[in-house]
Amino acid sequence: MSFFKSYLVGLFITVALLSALNTNAQTKKKRFQPDKKYIESYPSYLSLGVFTIAPTINYKFNSELKEAADKNVNSDFKANISNILGFTIGYRGINVAFGFKVGSKDQKNEEYAKSSYSTLTVRLRHPVYYLLFRYSSVKGLTDLNVANHNPADTLSKYLRRGDISSTDYQFEGIYNFSWRKYSYTAPLTFLQRQLKSHVGILLKSGLSYSELSADSAIVSARQKPYYEELNDVRRLSGISIKVAPGVGGNLIFFKRMYLSAAFFIAYDLYLYKYTRFSDGSSKNGQSFVVVFDGRASLGYQSERFYIGLRYEGDSRGAKIDHVRITTQYSYIGFEVGYRFKAPGFLKKGYDKVFGVKN
Repeated sequence: MSFFKSYLVGLFITVALLSALNTNAQTKKKRFQPDKKYIESYPSYLSLGVFTIAPTINYKFNSELKEAADKNVNSDFKANISNILGFTIGYRGINVAFGFKVGSKDQKNEEYAKSSYSTLTVRLRHPVYYLLFRYSSVKGLTDLNVANHNPADTLSKYLRRGDISSTDYQFEGIYNFSWRKYSYTAPLTFLQRQLKSHVGILLKSGLSYSELSADSAIVSARQKPYYEELNDVRRLSGISIKVAPGVGGNLIFFKRMYLSAAFFIAYDLYLYKYTRFSDGSSKNGQSFVVVFDGRASLGYQSERFYIGLRYEGDSRGAKIDHVRITTQYSYIGFEVGYRFKAPGFLKKGYDKVFGVKN
């Protein structure tokens, strides 16, 4: 069974189990009502928003061989993206966001490879847990280590790799032990509003599939002697299984202003497979790492209008043979939106599909 098929099977089983839990929860609806003194929900409103984010997307390759210590053979690949524009729509427990690239870090000259980017995020909110599915795709990276540049490329001091692409499918769930008084999703989906300050204990679990590929070997010719088994790799794919305890909190001031933050320590098992360029052969393996991720936001929420400034960071790592590979994704984003009275057909359709009112 391929890595991607394994991921889909695992995702299906996870969703099936969570759906069963949700069905059971619906039969005991009164058990899952947040404290209205702390959390306000808006089941009768349809939320529409627009956001812009400035992302930083890095893929780092670091050879840990002793002979590579002073050779400057590491790679720091970055996507040439400065601005993502997107839109959100939310109703009851469902929030969908999609975005696309509208700006590059360097649009006037050719020092950087051109990058394309697209993303789709679906968030599902239950009073007790939160589910997220995110798809993202990037093509075109630039290695900012000038020592790796292509001497034949006279237009750039960097190594431009327009052929490198990355695809990521991410599914994660967060259990909120303090759900009665603390809303983890309030500053994310704006389907709820925190009325009084509170902190909460969180537990995150995640399953993701990622693939980094190129038309030829990912590392340059000068790096190959220091990358052993990975010196000819053109495709690296893997499944990440993550468990992360964490803590979050919302500080409310001036009644409608909020300052929110959450932090997780993630224990990540990475099951990888890489394919060589020269002969098409492949190898499987696994790696275990501890990484950190978190978010922080500042904003304003009233019954109808909301606005927020948010920072989010996520890191994944793996050590394959003597090479440490790190993927880093972070962004600063701004979102503004408004809650409209939901049309009657939307309410009827939601109740028919899910069989229960929020």
